[in-house]
Amino acid sequence: MRFATMLTRSTGTRAFAVLLLCLAAPAPLEAQRGGGGDSDEAAFLRAAGEHFDTPRSEVLVLTRWGLSATEIPVVLRLAKRAGVSPDVVVSRRRHGASWMEIAHGYSVHAGDFHVPIDGSRGFLTEVYERFSARPASQWREISLSDVEVVGLVNIRFLSRKLDVRPEQVVEAMGDGSNIVGAFIRLRRGG
Repeated sequence: MRFATMLTRSTGTRAFAVLLLCLAAPAPLEAQRGGGGDSDEAAFLRAAGEHFDTPRSEVLVLTRWGLSATEIPVVLRLAKRAGVSPDVVVSRRRHGASWMEIAHGYSVHAGDFHVPIDGSRGFLTEVYERFSARPASQWREISLSDVEVVGLVNIRFLSRKLDVRPEQVVEAMGDGSNIVGAFIRLRRGG
């Protein structure tokens, strides 16, 4: 009888501890945004996970590591290209490496980020001038800023995921500061 009482108290204490942990844990991204509907950022992240064949739970973990939503497709692309786990890429990023430093570590160069675009290249005009100034065989020597890598990866991702021309993505991105907004506009057909 005494053992049963101890077990009941122990089980009750464990249940209470689990309840406290659940209440203290951060809510999933969708719940943090409020309302029952899907937030723009959550929809963007879900699309990125689907495109890069990454489980939703893994994408949600990436959001908790302090990355912006628009950096997550970069992590997923580099991880897939390098054949490593996304957390390996994030670890290098969190230790201060630029996207190009991480890319070079996996033998990925600027040419691997290039997306053929006809017409206006918007906020990436300078990047495309650097590409056009060299033959494709020398693109590995081009250096890209973090903003340029994020822009190029997201143009490729959105173009393929939404089945639109890269030029449409560039136009929707405007100055490149609202990639998630561009995704939402393009997804709605606008």
